[in-house]
Amino acid sequence: MSSTARFPKNLVACLLFMSGGTALVYELVWSKYLGNVLGNSGQAHAVVLATFMGGQALGAFVFGRTADRARNPLALYGLLELGVGLYAFAFPYVLDVLGALWLSVAPSVPEGWRLGPRLVVSATSLLIPTLLMGGTLPALVRHFASSLSGVRYELARLYAVNSLGAAVGVFIAGTKLVPAIGLSSSAGLAAGLNILLALAALALARRFPPALMPGQTPPPEAGEAEVSYPRVAVRAALIGVLLSGFTSMLYQVTWIRLLSIVLGASTYAFTLILTAFIMGIGLGSFWLMTRKGQVDSLRLFGRLQVALVASICVALPLYVRLPHLFRKAQWMMTRSLDTWPLFQVLTFSFCCLVLLVPTFFMGAAFPAAARVATAKVSEVGRQLGGVYLWNTVGTITGSALGVLVLMPWWGMEGNFIAGVAANLLGAGLAFHAAPGRPAQPARALWPVAATAVLALGVLGGMSGWAVRLSGIASIRSHEKPPESYAKLVADTEAIIRPIFYQDDTFATVMVADAPVENLRFMKLNGKIDASNGGDAETQVVAGHLGALLHPREPKTVLLVGAGAAITAGSVLAHPVEHLDMVEIAPAVIDAARLFKADNRNAVDDPRTHVHVDDAKTFMALSPRKYDLVVSVPSNPWVAGVSGLFTRDFFQTVDRHLADDGVLVQWIHTYESNEDLIKLVVRTLRDTFPHATTWLGPHDLVMVASRKPLAFDAARLAERMGHPEVRKDLSRVGINDVFALLSKQVHSEAGQLEFAGEGPINTDDHNLLEYASPIAFFVSNLDVRVRDERRAPEGADRLFVHDYVQQHPPTAEQAAGLYRNIERYHAPNDPMVRGAAAQWRRLAPDSPESALALGKAALAQQDLTLAASLLEPEVARGGREPALVTAYLRLVTARTWASRTLWTPVGALHDTVALGREVASRHPDDEHLARALRSLCEALPRSSCEGTAPAPVAAPGGP
Repeated sequence: MSSTARFPKNLVACLLFMSGGTALVYELVWSKYLGNVLGNSGQAHAVVLATFMGGQALGAFVFGRTADRARNPLALYGLLELGVGLYAFAFPYVLDVLGALWLSVAPSVPEGWRLGPRLVVSATSLLIPTLLMGGTLPALVRHFASSLSGVRYELARLYAVNSLGAAVGVFIAGTKLVPAIGLSSSAGLAAGLNILLALAALALARRFPPALMPGQTPPPEAGEAEVSYPRVAVRAALIGVLLSGFTSMLYQVTWIRLLSIVLGASTYAFTLILTAFIMGIGLGSFWLMTRKGQVDSLRLFGRLQVALVASICVALPLYVRLPHLFRKAQWMMTRSLDTWPLFQVLTFSFCCLVLLVPTFFMGAAFPAAARVATAKVSEVGRQLGGVYLWNTVGTITGSALGVLVLMPWWGMEGNFIAGVAANLLGAGLAFHAAPGRPAQPARALWPVAATAVLALGVLGGMSGWAVRLSGIASIRSHEKPPESYAKLVADTEAIIRPIFYQDDTFATVMVADAPVENLRFMKLNGKIDASNGGDAETQVVAGHLGALLHPREPKTVLLVGAGAAITAGSVLAHPVEHLDMVEIAPAVIDAARLFKADNRNAVDDPRTHVHVDDAKTFMALSPRKYDLVVSVPSNPWVAGVSGLFTRDFFQTVDRHLADDGVLVQWIHTYESNEDLIKLVVRTLRDTFPHATTWLGPHDLVMVASRKPLAFDAARLAERMGHPEVRKDLSRVGINDVFALLSKQVHSEAGQLEFAGEGPINTDDHNLLEYASPIAFFVSNLDVRVRDERRAPEGADRLFVHDYVQQHPPTAEQAAGLYRNIERYHAPNDPMVRGAAAQWRRLAPDSPESALALGKAALAQQDLTLAASLLEPEVARGGREPALVTAYLRLVTARTWASRTLWTPVGALHDTVALGREVASRHPDDEHLARALRSLCEALPRSSCEGTAPAPVAAPGGP
């Protein structure tokens, strides 16, 4: 073939590569647009995906026939691309109209029946562009093919080029383009590129006619080189391609869930998973293009299905080991902004490890089956469109059933079993219908039978692997992983006991007990999202603050995010009449019932009305006005969650609040950074003119309203005195007004000063969605925001300042505040020392206050103050384990701080003897045992060997 003949093919292939990229930009952007309107629930995602793929299949069917009749199919391709680009510019306006229609119709439709209206909105908005996109590949194949062999070569080549372009497009859009310029600008850029591609294609069409004009007969030598397949073989290929489409989407939704548990469910992880998936398909098609000579395409399709099943069976034992492998790989990395790209490479490598081989076989299977169905060059567009239609019926079924029905029914394990069975059925049909097959079925179908035996052994023998995967997954682990997978499993099973597991439409949910710590926790996609342990205070305070500070007793409340329903239980401690609890993951509701003792049976309280939906969508469709909205979603680095921290969401909340309504909004500081926290606060204040910040240091709870919230100490004391409220707050150490007010971090003015000037987080340009995963990777666990309780100018703007002027705290209240602060703050936190110092000032003769301040001083390495407090208590005969533990740590710290070659430290036999004496009486006190071991490590070996002298009243220090 001459370079003149090759030139347009190669150039047009480049155009198709770029149009494949723009198509995935559109899919990413339009899916997010529709998610903002229809919601981010599993149902909404399935509807959008099914619509996108269905429109493309219909386009291939319709425009495939048109391409057969067109005098210049390349010109048709150009017009199709032009139509896509022009529609992309109009899409936001179309969606505005359809969104208004959705908001007017959907409220009158029962919640369980809103699938229909969602489908109508999605289909109407996406039908035109996806129809046009679907016609591009059949048009180009028809333009360049002059024989059946040419059809089959061009189909594989162009399918590969288009898929690889799509992989590049989704990668650039998801990791660079949308994070940098937002949704509307990204769509506009893709639309402009589409129009340029269209103009280039139209210009080339004027110079290069199609290889075969409509009605023209192929050259005899080319027509004789290929033999078309009989009807039974074509039927087997079409059924096979339907089953292949079904399994490809079934596997995709399952792999996405599996890798989300392993890698974390961030938007970057989703992008890299999709990139690897599409890249594998493109590489498979490219390999098929390079196959030379006569190949029985139907038999090849069957072999590819068998190879796909075998690859999954071989990889399945790897899947459950992925958390261990990923943790080991992460452990070797330094976490910083500079290594974030390296982490992305690592994440993509794991995606390829799981996806590349099976998707390679998928990518080769489609054009192989399409070769069987294309029997006539002059009708290649129609025939190829028919293949697309059959394939897409399968993909739509796989995506919709896989997410909405099969995943909740039998989980990830069942999805793999169903996919393997469908692949083997497709392979069996192909081998049975292949021309020239052996007469005996056993000889024809032996590859299917052998692979079925392999699948039965692997899938049956590994039953229960999904629960183990979720149990050992630890996305935010910061400790060195065990040396082997077996050790990780053994350590995990020794610590935790799973009591609930379910794969639902949105997440994989597990509840487990850690008996040694008396802890119960809930995992969503491998990440602990709720527990009755350290984060209980945040959940409880978030439930109470709005009701306590509200101008009146709130009667109607909306809670965003169920979690363990502890926040719901705290809300219901107040005289609330109606609580709407909105949770996007259905299994979370069942899991929350297992926290009945901690959430006061909130899920089944008659005042609670559970709604499984996206919070933004639920609120947009709800006719109710709420006195109080409490938003406690998951971390914003989780894909989709950052939409609950945008101006658009806060404006939706504002529209559904009563005139004196209050919003309580949670945000975390750990694994974040100050700029992101300021972004959230700034965005909140852009909608709500009045807000204060509470709690800290690792979680912040903001209380926002349209009108200023007047502080009334008597009213607050009365509400806190309600028996259920008092009981609920007391379990987190908040027993009085003073303790609660001491949790305030920012006044209204102080919060504004902290937020400062800067960008606002919006649905169109969701800065938080793309910056949060990076901050999570850097993993700064101790991010401190500017706290007015420690402000240089004093805390006179905080509620507690005026309150203590009228109600000075007692020693008992100071002790309670210290115990609360010490329980939830780091030992070296200045707030701990401040609370201890206040208690010591109010109770100067208390040994407990001396120990509290001594421990705080020791944690801050103030050894002089610690010694002045701890040594007199020990000298007076204090032998409480906590006191002796602190004293041993003090002596150890002073030993290391003072000992040199010129200033040796003695054996300290008296101190060691004291430690041993108290440790012998309290053998289960691990803190005391650890302090004694640390002291011995700081002393000569002889100091801790043999029998120590009897202790004296006041052991000597170094």
